[in-house]
This record gives sequence, C-alpha cells and structure tokens, in this order.
Amino acid sequence: MKNANAGALEVAKSVGLSVVFTLAAVLVFALVIKLFSIGSGAILPVNQVIKYVAIFLGCFLCIRTDKRIVKGVVCGACTAVLTYLLFAAIAGSISFGWGNIIDFVCGALAGGISGALAGLIRSRS
Repeated sequence: MKNANAGALEVAKSVGLSVVFTLAAVLVFALVIKLFSIGSGAILPVNQVIKYVAIFLGCFLCIRTDKRIVKGVVCGACTAVLTYLLFAAIAGSISFGWGNIIDFVCGALAGGISGALAGLIRSRS
C-alpha cells in the first residue's frame, strides 16, 4: 500500500509540474508572439512542443522508482487532459472532437517515452 501511495504521489507531482510549466511557457510564448508579431501558423506546433517538453520535465524530475513507463503514460495523459481543460476554461469554451483524443493519446505516448528516457538517463548517472 505504501508503494502505491508513493507511486501516485510521484505521478501527481509530475502532472502538477508539467501543467505549471506548460501554463508558464505558453504565457511567455504569447508575450513573444505579441512582441514580435509571429504568424498564427506557428502557434499550434510550438504549443505541442511546449507540452511535450513539459511532460518530459515532469517525468524526469519527479518519477524516480520502478514502473517509469506506466507512470509516464499516466502523467502524459493526465497532463494533456488537464492542460486542455485549463486552456478551455481560460478561453471560455469547450469543444471536443477527434483532435482532442489524438492529443490525449500523443500526450500519453510522450509520457511513456519520457518515463523510459528518464529511467535510462538516471540509471547511467
């Protein structure tokens, strides 16, 4: 039971860190867009990169014990869902479709890869 609670705490910290980093990075990117008049075509790809980097950082900094890939998948999926809900609440409208499902699956995939990479990097150092 204690190990399950520790694993859940690692995932929760990882998701929290990823969501906070995503929010902060997107706000900084919005400022950069405003200052330098960047075209709207760059917004979606940069936001996706920001989210995937945030998932990696959350996994790398918070997931320490066994089952890193599973914890990474859960972290990535939860981060994708929470950031979607957060930005939908900020925008004031929720629209759900296949694009969102693909985004959630890609977030989970990024989390699994990040958990595996974090495990490899930590085992070598």
